Parts: sequence; structure tokens; C-alpha cells
Amino acid sequence: MKRNLNLALVSILALCLAAGCSRTNEKQETTAPAAAQTPTESAAEGESGGLKLSGRHWKIGGQVRQTSLYLYYARDLGLFEEAGLDVEIVTLANGPALNEALNAGEIDAAANGMAAVYVLPTENFYYVGDATINFGGQSLYARTDSEVVKAGVYQDTGYYGSPETVKGTTILGLGAGPQQYIAFAYAEAMGLSADEIEFVAMDHAQAYEAFITGQGDLLGTTPPYSNTLESDPAYTLVADYTDLAGGPLVDSFIVGKELADQYPDDVVAILNCVYEAMDRLATDDGARGEYAMKLYKDEGGTNYSEEDMASEIKNVTFWTWENLENPAYPYGNTMKVMGNFLMTQGLIEDDAMPRIEAALNHSFIDRLLEYRAGLEK
Repeated sequence: MKRNLNLALVSILALCLAAGCSRTNEKQETTAPAAAQTPTESAAEGESGGLKLSGRHWKIGGQVRQTSLYLYYARDLGLFEEAGLDVEIVTLANGPALNEALNAGEIDAAANGMAAVYVLPTENFYYVGDATINFGGQSLYARTDSEVVKAGVYQDTGYYGSPETVKGTTILGLGAGPQQYIAFAYAEAMGLSADEIEFVAMDHAQAYEAFITGQGDLLGTTPPYSNTLESDPAYTLVADYTDLAGGPLVDSFIVGKELADQYPDDVVAILNCVYEAMDRLATDDGARGEYAMKLYKDEGGTNYSEEDMASEIKNVTFWTWENLENPAYPYGNTMKVMGNFLMTQGLIEDDAMPRIEAALNHSFIDRLLEYRAGLEK
């Protein structure tokens, strides 16, 4: 695994922002926007030029899992309110559902995963920020007593199986996401084409239940299901996204292009909130574990054990402010990796890459960092 991201703990000075987000005190008290402000003006004017908020109602889609954890954390810390933003979090089941809602105009933005690559070629959205960083957990499992595992590690790939044992297998997993990529890339690593395996698209929970009750030969999955399988000797990890792709899977933050162009300062303020939430999650494992377990249970109906959460924290992290200023990975790299792969498989248009690359808009992060630097002077 390439686990070389610098996760140094950082201490961020308390900021008092009217158009951005502030660290709250230990009691997480929130401060209402000043009554004298109008919907189009912000009281915070730093050397970066300040932000002017629109006052519009923003609907941001998320999933109650690690992909969007920071979005809910920002909400529950009151960061959006402190920033003077009117934000509603809309919970959906998975990445494809978020894509559908984006395309239908039901949400304005989304804390999404790799599935965002499917909407970027429409030229209706910007990728405005790298989000959750997955070093592990996006994985492919087989039953330990299966022929795939018994074949051992194939040549110098590091993956269990062989062309003979993998050919014709049925792989369960969420379609249009990392699990489908893992299945196809794994087949290719075995010297097979995607046509020589059968990928059955199912929701994460449905695929997991089907697999542990004996259906399918392999399962492409995500936390918390991969956490459970990792600790069960009846199942064996046969391949992992990080190794197959040559780097971690980095999730996405997507905003409607028309809205982002019309309200760029709103987007910067929203990003300020979500990256502040990410920084706190990345630098305080205790608070992260406690919050995530409660959120997953109360809003997602998923019970995590302490072992599950420890595994998620080991495999999944978030951006600190320090790392955002000095990124270890090319911006939007997962979108490029997945875009190229999906084109070769005929799952998106073969001329989609220029449009995907054009959607990778770094200007909002540039403005965010400029804004924060101005406030700290």
C-alpha cells in the first residue's frame, strides 16, 4: 500500500469568520450571523478581498459513510451557520443516487466518491475539491476456501487467484463505482478481459448480504463491510484499489457549474467549512470515532464496533489544512484514473477525458487558501 500521505497533526489558530468557518470552542458553541448583514454582504473583509455571500439555500448531497463524513460533521458542529450559510444536507444511498440527484437538479452540490466521474463529462459540474482519502477498505474479497484463494498469489501481482480460477467468476458490488473498477482491473491483472468475468451490480448492503449467504464468488466492497470481512478468517482479501490503481482513491466535492459561476464566494465559504471539518477529523481520532459511530447508527442504521471504526480510521483519512496547501497527489487524480479506465471499458464516451479534465477546477481551492492567508495576517 502506498501510505505516504503526511498526516502530521497541526494546530490551527482560531479564526473569527463571518463568511468562512471558525473553530468553535471546546463546548462547540455556535454564533449566529450578525443581524445587520444583508444576504449579499459579508462583514469579514480580509486582505484576500473577503467573501460576499448570496444568502441562497444550498442543498448538498451526502452519504452516511466515510465518503461524506466531513459534511455531516460540519453541519453538526454548526460551521455552516457560523459562516452565514444556509445549507441543507440531503442524504442519499450511494454515489449513483447522488449523480441522479445532481443531474435532475434536486441538489446543488455533492460530497461524492469516485462515481462523480460519470457526471463530469456532461460539462454541467465542477470538481471543486479533493475530499476523503481512501488508502484501504475499497477491496475485493473471496471466501478463504475458494479456488481463487487456494491458487495463491498470481505471479508478481500480489493478488490471489489465477486466470483459470478467476475466469467465469461472479463478482458482486456497487456498479458505477470503485467496486466495478476493482473487479475489471483485477480481471485484467489476471490477464483476462472484463467480458471473462460477470459483474453483478448491487447496492453495498445488498451485495454484502448476498455474498456472506453464499452468492457470488467474490465481493467488491467498502467500509464497514470490508472492515468486517478483514477480521473474519472465513474471507480473504484478494485485491485492493490502492494497489490496482497505484495510489489512494480520493473522493470528490462536486458543485453545479452554473451555480458555482454565479456564486463563487458561496462555494469558497462552503469549502472553508468542509475542509475545517476534515482537518478536525484527520487530527482527532477519538472525536472522529465517537462522532462517526453515532452518526452511522442514528442516521445510517449501521452499527459499527470499535474494531470496525479502528479499521476505518486506519484506512481512511481526510485533508488537513497543511496537506491541502502541500498536496501529495495530483488534483483530481482519481477522476483521471477512473475516467481513462471507464473509457477503455466503453462505460463512458471515448472522448470524455478532455471534458473531465476541464471540470477539475482548482480556482476555488486557490481562492480559499488565499482567503485564509489574508485573514491570518
